Amino acid sequence: MTQTTEKAGLRASSLAARKSLSPGQRRDFSDRIMHTLMDYLSQHVAQPHALMAYHALPSEVDTSTLFALSGHHVFAPVTLHHQHMEWRLISSSTVWQPGLFGILEPQTGRLWQGDEPAVLLCPLTAFDRAGNRLGMGKGCFDYWLAGARGKLTKVIGLAFSCQEVASIPFEVHDVPMDVVITEQEVIECRAR
Repeated sequence: MTQTTEKAGLRASSLAARKSLSPGQRRDFSDRIMHTLMDYLSQHVAQPHALMAYHALPSEVDTSTLFALSGHHVFAPVTLHHQHMEWRLISSSTVWQPGLFGILEPQTGRLWQGDEPAVLLCPLTAFDRAGNRLGMGKGCFDYWLAGARGKLTKVIGLAFSCQEVASIPFEVHDVPMDVVITEQEVIECRAR
C-alpha cells in the first residue's frame, strides 16, 4: 500500500467517525475542548501571544468562541491558493466570507507578520500520539506551517477523541504538533 493510499484510508475512516457524532455531542465535546484549551494556555503559554485559530467546518471542533476572546490577538487564515495562507486579526467588526475552499475567512484586519509570538491551533482530520496530523488533503496548513514553525511557540491540534489513529505516515518536511486537545485529554505529543 502506498503512503498516499494509506493516508486516504485513514482520512476517510476518521472523517466518518467525526461525522457520526451527533450535533449535541459535537457541541458538548467542543465546549469541553475550548475550556481545556483556555486552561492549557493560561498554564503553559506566557502572555501576550497571538492565537492563530481556524474557522471550523460544521463537523470540526467548534472554534467560534475564540473569535470573541479578550486578552489575545486572535488571527484567522485566508487561503489565497493551496500553498499560501495569510492570517488576519479578528475584531468585532470583522466581515467573514467563504474563501477558496468554502470556509469562512476574514476579509479585513491587520496581517500577522510573524513579529509577535504565536500559538497555532490546527484543524485535524486524524492524528496520532507522535503529533502527526492529517488535514483535508489540500496541504494548506502543511505548506504554511513548514515555513512558519520557527515563529510559533506551540502547535496545538484540536480534535475529537474518535479521530485518533495508531499511526499516520509522515514525510521529512511534515511538522508535528506539540499537543493535541480532545474532549477526553491533553496529549503531549512524543517525539518521532
